[in-house]
Amino acid sequence: MKKVFIFSAVFLTFSQSVQAEENHNQDGKVIYQIHYDYEPIYNLLNVNQKEYEQYWKEGLSIAEMAKKQGISRRDLEGYFISLHYKEMQKWRKKGALSEFDYFDLVYRLKEHEIEEFIDRNPNN
Repeated sequence: MKKVFIFSAVFLTFSQSVQAEENHNQDGKVIYQIHYDYEPIYNLLNVNQKEYEQYWKEGLSIAEMAKKQGISRRDLEGYFISLHYKEMQKWRKKGALSEFDYFDLVYRLKEHEIEEFIDRNPNN
């Protein structure tokens, strides 16, 4: 199982197609947003789109789907942390994120962005 997860993580790393948008509020502060490509998420969860949609209709969050599929929460969070880290590095290289904004995002990333996304209940 560990080999399957490692292979999946490597595959997802190279196949992930993430789109991020750069927005500015009135203060000129960068607002970080990421739009997920769900195909790699299906692969991570070892489900196809139809199975994912069925789980979603049943009210399962991504975290609950992962648990049902035998994927630990730590591995699930690790995938999303890595994904966001890579995207934020791209933003830093483009100059879209100041050091302050970058570290502010890193500090809030797991608790606010990732936890909220993977624990989102489709019935709420």
